[in-house]
Amino acid sequence: MKLKKLTLVIITLFGMNAFAQKNINFGAKAGVNFSGFRSGESTFTSRIGFNIGAMSELKISDLVSVQGEIVYNRRGGNFSINQNLPYPNNHLKTYYVTTLDYIDIPIQGKIYFLKKMSVDFGPQIGFLINDKVEIDDGISNGENGDEVEFDNIQSIDFALTGGFSYKFESNLIIQTRYNFGLTQVIKDAKYKNSMISLSLGYYF
Repeated sequence: MKLKKLTLVIITLFGMNAFAQKNINFGAKAGVNFSGFRSGESTFTSRIGFNIGAMSELKISDLVSVQGEIVYNRRGGNFSINQNLPYPNNHLKTYYVTTLDYIDIPIQGKIYFLKKMSVDFGPQIGFLINDKVEIDDGISNGENGDEVEFDNIQSIDFALTGGFSYKFESNLIIQTRYNFGLTQVIKDAKYKNSMISLSLGYYF
């Protein structure tokens, strides 16, 4: 079912691109991610990952365009769970570290406030394709680095994105972007994705 949904979204995105071939450019990008989880009022950047994918830009005017992407993003973060012990006033906090792989599809509006530089913003939907959770201490019947199974990690992640792009005369582009997660990564928990991305791309 997940694969069918993802295939439908990809077909729709490229169908829109084909409809506007005269005003659209295609390219590829890759870069590094600095990610973590937002928890209440705190944001932690604890994991380094990567991004690689395809992008297209539909020019609406000299000042405005729309950019769509399909990006493989590796991100993750650290989290903890409190466990009640069988005697009063005692709690056990276990720490975990996650590696999460998503296929992300951001759709961004681009406003060129300078000739080659734009501010970019828009929504994003992500599809979880792989997850790995490891214990980050030697507590709770496990050793540091032991992999554990979590069945309650959300398979779809919604986010808002914002950042800046600079396009060189050679069709190279530099992007910086922040992803503000809206979906709880783990069901019934307060953690949401937070990620800063730096990417280098090229339009063909």
